[in-house]
Amino acid sequence: MDDVTKSLNVTLAHILADGHCFFHAVALQLNATPSTMQAYKFLMKAIVTESTRNKNHYRNFIDESSGRLDLLVHKYLHKNIFDNAARDFIPQITSNALQKPIHIYSERDGGIWKTIVQPTMPQNINKSPLLVHLKDYHYSALFKEKNASINKISASR
Repeated sequence: MDDVTKSLNVTLAHILADGHCFFHAVALQLNATPSTMQAYKFLMKAIVTESTRNKNHYRNFIDESSGRLDLLVHKYLHKNIFDNAARDFIPQITSNALQKPIHIYSERDGGIWKTIVQPTMPQNINKSPLLVHLKDYHYSALFKEKNASINKISASR
């Protein structure tokens, strides 16, 4: 991962493993201050709004045997019940809710894999991507060097 962070000129900010590491990694990038709770709450509300408002769009991506998307999202966000259908689809819902691309750098199988998640229902896309790191089902944030010192503080809270 060192080669990737150097080539992107970013720093890896570790996130606590509380079941919502993806949201914390994204929230840190939305609000680069020591307190990310406001950005975290905004993000959670945006995801619930997006998954509710456009449930017909997402219905085609969720296996009917898994249940309704709104219930899956609710269980995931509020009860930490990890259904693979919801967990794997949360980055797409987040990208759509924020109208921002998300670049996921995954460490697996001895290499680094980049997945680009683009909004599927683009409106006014902000082209500046959110950068996250994924290893062993755990997300961390990747920050541009100029923000690294303040975001390391944020990541530890």
